[in-house]
Amino acid sequence: IGRVDTLEWPQATTMDPPVRPPHVSSSEQMLIDERKEEDDRAMDVEANEKEEDPPGCPPEEDFGKTERLASTAPATYKDIFQSFALLGWTAFGGPGAHIGLFYRLFVETKNWITSSVFAELVALGQCMPGPTSTQMSFAIGVAKKGVKGGLLSGMLFQYPGLVMMAGLGLLAAARALDDPVPVVDGFADGLAAGGVALIWGAVKNLTEKMCTEWEGKVLCVVTAAIAFYYQTAWLFPTLIVCGGLFTIVTRWKKNVDVNGSDAHIDRFGLGMIGGGGLIALWVTLLVLSIVLTNEISYDSSPPLHWFATFYETGSVIFGGGQVVLPLLLDRVVQTERVCLQSGESPPPRSTEIEGTNCFDVEKSDTWVTSKQFYAGLALAQAMPGPLFNFSAYLGSVMAYRAGDNFLVGVATCWLGLFGPGVMLIFGILPFWGKFRKFQLYRRALPGLNASAVGLILASAFTMTFRVRSESSFPDATICIGILAYAVANLLQPRQHLLKILLAPIAVICSGVLGIVAWATGMN
Repeated sequence: IGRVDTLEWPQATTMDPPVRPPHVSSSEQMLIDERKEEDDRAMDVEANEKEEDPPGCPPEEDFGKTERLASTAPATYKDIFQSFALLGWTAFGGPGAHIGLFYRLFVETKNWITSSVFAELVALGQCMPGPTSTQMSFAIGVAKKGVKGGLLSGMLFQYPGLVMMAGLGLLAAARALDDPVPVVDGFADGLAAGGVALIWGAVKNLTEKMCTEWEGKVLCVVTAAIAFYYQTAWLFPTLIVCGGLFTIVTRWKKNVDVNGSDAHIDRFGLGMIGGGGLIALWVTLLVLSIVLTNEISYDSSPPLHWFATFYETGSVIFGGGQVVLPLLLDRVVQTERVCLQSGESPPPRSTEIEGTNCFDVEKSDTWVTSKQFYAGLALAQAMPGPLFNFSAYLGSVMAYRAGDNFLVGVATCWLGLFGPGVMLIFGILPFWGKFRKFQLYRRALPGLNASAVGLILASAFTMTFRVRSESSFPDATICIGILAYAVANLLQPRQHLLKILLAPIAVICSGVLGIVAWATGMN
């Protein structure tokens, strides 16, 4: 057969049958034809792999790129367990840093979801009350293995911080932690710098992938500027919706392909009936909590009032942990206003009302003292996982002060604050799986994604300035962040395990450098 490959075949017209050389037998000719067919198929496959969209063809789903032909890696329950068990103990730095960790691990390293789907989930979380990073942790598990996968991934991400904050709450209630611990403050400042570095890495990668055309760039920058200037929680979903409306208008006449829009999403969790039931349950519990607390006194049922307070707070909060803190402070630290005569000394544990001779004084039966609140806040920022785990600390303190079992306080407060956001993400995902096929949604999607990236960009600037201003070593904090960014984003290790561990290592090392900066008195 090899001899025949070099023969010159007679020229044949398009109407003539194939010409076979006289010295080639029929069996040899069959082998030659089979080999030629295999070569033709291989060339067709190679051509398809290299084929690009013709000039003028509009992008389908996101700016400048289409992921229709991309494939994502499968994930087993074991994979979910291993990934989120690690994250639960190493996800320092707050919600923005968590989103950066998720992007690096599940989009860039493991390829569980695409960057387009990741941005969709971020936008979805920003449009709902509750902690966005927590909702993302559940949604990623749901996308790979359904409801069970979502419960596994979400709980593994929450429980380390939950357990540690509940235990620290007992210590604080026993007045062992009434004042912040300086070494903990140094560690927390270093962790915050590392967390901000991860946010900048996520911003860099997301803007490169999701904002490649002029609409995306404009929306990202405008959204970031507005969100940074006003920093109002209700503004976040408003900006995302406006971004979607903008691209609906600019892409109204473009044909958007919705075929295969379920690509890269393995599952959506519950069906639409189950999702609707969860949303109805969320509304019912919200109404019942308001009605029952008005009918039943605090002394008759303290846990009911604790749960109602945290559940109502979790149901109206957009923007994550940093937004919820002022509301919780007003609800759990009870004060009364005292006005003094001229010359009288202000009472202890009081806050002066500016422009008056009146003070807000903590009540003796307050649920939590302000010192306990701020000490716990410093510890919560040094713990892995969501800042909402601060609710477990507060529940433990409140139950101890009320003479109840601390587990009752932990359960009521933690479930109350996390419950609304978790129920909503499980309830909305099945509907999202349906409406993401609609032409209107597909036209809005680039704007939704770009605005979501803009919110992450704004949070990166906000957290950078906040971390520097609140640190006891501001200049050293920026230096720690630069080093963490270099380790997490510029190094390219070849080992797969090292790629996975690189971001957590950068954050933990930032905390250690924070202790060093505090101990040496750096600026």
